[in-house]
Amino acid sequence: MRRLTAPQSVRSQRGGFTIVELMMVVGILLFLIATSAFVVRNIGNKAREKATMATIVKVNGLMLNRIEAMRKALDASKNQHQLESLVGQKYTALVDNFGGKYRGLPKPVVEILVRKDIFRENLPQYIAENSGINAAMDAQSGVSPGTAGSLGSDAGASISSEYLYYVLTKHETYGVPPVGEDSFTTNEVADTDGDGLNEFVDGWRKPLRFYRWPTRLIKPDGSIINRTVAGYFFSGLPPEPASGFNEADPLNVDADDPQGRLQHENDRSGSILAPLFNNNSAYTTGQYATMNTYWMPLIISAGEDGVLGLYEPHDETNNGVLAQPVLPIVDGVFDNITNHNQRAGGR
Repeated sequence: MRRLTAPQSVRSQRGGFTIVELMMVVGILLFLIATSAFVVRNIGNKAREKATMATIVKVNGLMLNRIEAMRKALDASKNQHQLESLVGQKYTALVDNFGGKYRGLPKPVVEILVRKDIFRENLPQYIAENSGINAAMDAQSGVSPGTAGSLGSDAGASISSEYLYYVLTKHETYGVPPVGEDSFTTNEVADTDGDGLNEFVDGWRKPLRFYRWPTRLIKPDGSIINRTVAGYFFSGLPPEPASGFNEADPLNVDADDPQGRLQHENDRSGSILAPLFNNNSAYTTGQYATMNTYWMPLIISAGEDGVLGLYEPHDETNNGVLAQPVLPIVDGVFDNITNHNQRAGGR
């Protein structure tokens, strides 16, 4: 009898993957790698942003302590003799530089100018503002004369931060002693341009910038307020007064002169004070900020992209001294971190 057997299924054997399958696997791997890199980079930038905020908050607090100390000292009765002497010296300087008509300036007006001088001298942001501090920085061990305040390898990006670091760590201000250099970590301070002078840095190891009178952010053309531009750097600016209420715009108030004495005297005298203040296309050494303007000292990091959006704090030609914005404003300024925007806990 013939035995019947069930047919055996024939299975083809493969030795590997097809090209399509390999491409799919490679694509998935590349996607996972790219996603992981993005996540790691994002985590790293968040950490750098947080570190930058912490540094700015610390430096801002120390700076505000000195500003408060200066104001209290100038108001104290024990310092009135010194203030009187400085007012007398200011009258002499004004007459020598601008003519005898300045002898007629009211004393309260000249006192306001003296207070501004003291503020500038104790919080300089570039070489022309305090020759004594500049010389002391040059006298540091390992620093060659002429180094402090020079543009250097970074075109001057670190200058204002170097001055601020020196003032806080080496310079006594009206009874406020300098803080020790060990108050800052290597993540907060570095010598990024290799000139022997330390500066405050952000989380991306880039120098912070310091603007003492950033009035050109409020008035980019020297006269008309632009809240949009200023709002990128200052959160919660005072709103514009409602029409019909005859109220002064808070951004037209000088913190040193809340009663508007300077503007009143300038109007009364036929603009006698105008040459002392900046309302022009370029800053002149020794000028004060844009007259009658809201201001608060600005400490700023350019953020991850390094786009600052302002002219440098030493730049007189472009009003960078007063934080003139580079127009048109570019998207890169939106990640800036300052002591007055909420990303750094500012107000």
